[in-house]
Amino acid sequence: MSTLQETTPVELIDALNSVFGKHKAARGSHAKGLCANGEFIPAADAPRWVASSLFAQGNVPAVLRFSVGGGNPNVSDKSRTVRGLSLRLKNATETYDLLMISEPVFFAATPASFVAFLQARVADPETKKPNPDNVKAYEARFPDGKLQPQLLAAHPAPASYATTAYFSTHAFRFVNANGEGLWGRLVMQPLAGTVFLSSEQEAALPDTFLTDELGTRLQGDGANFALFIQPAGPDDSLVDPSQLWGDNGSAPIELGRLNVQQITPDIDCDRGVFDPLRLPTGIEPSDDPVLKARSAAYSVSLERRQ
Repeated sequence: MSTLQETTPVELIDALNSVFGKHKAARGSHAKGLCANGEFIPAADAPRWVASSLFAQGNVPAVLRFSVGGGNPNVSDKSRTVRGLSLRLKNATETYDLLMISEPVFFAATPASFVAFLQARVADPETKKPNPDNVKAYEARFPDGKLQPQLLAAHPAPASYATTAYFSTHAFRFVNANGEGLWGRLVMQPLAGTVFLSSEQEAALPDTFLTDELGTRLQGDGANFALFIQPAGPDDSLVDPSQLWGDNGSAPIELGRLNVQQITPDIDCDRGVFDPLRLPTGIEPSDDPVLKARSAAYSVSLERRQ
């Protein structure tokens, strides 16, 4: 079994491929998705927290990719997996990639746990399902992998890409022009509220309803979000994305609004990767080992799908 020091980017992608298979031109993770564009409107108070010009006054173009978790591009839109939102904000001088999922925790605290989580879920050739004993053995060694599956099992799938909250799960330090810093995680809250599928919808909707649903929504009330910093409390881990942060009494800090405008061709998102370490002035990464491992792993995934 890999240790933290030994886990390589190739091992991370191999672990995904071992569970979901290799699919031509598909990402190793979040293989199913759609591209869109929109605009980000910074909050008037955003420069108080982030020095970047992207959070100064003036709308910023946004490229987005909504996705369904896992490496199977044919997975059902009703699956109880995470939904993803990758966002790129770019102006003349700076670029910011923000990668988020629809649960407030990741499924692994380290790259080694990431690999072990997936290895434990490789389907048995006879049953075509993961061996429960392998999953139990994994959880005994890596208890950090228990929480996200529990959260996913506790509710149905989102009714829309636009009716789920998205979370960075990683912590970042937000620094203003005076050098004053604040640690926090980011949360993208849907202005339409959080809505899950009803039992009737789960039974009746097709396995590919999310794209059409978003297209219809964009012709009506739209898909709109508010981006917040969730400030870290004294007991919140800055380096373990598998841990749920508590309610420490600090009010969320709004950085701005994201308005999705239209669905666009996949090529707009597929030329490269959204990189969680592509950060602008005023946003600094933590020493989270999963965060540090992601850029190199995405490069391996990009090379394979091209």
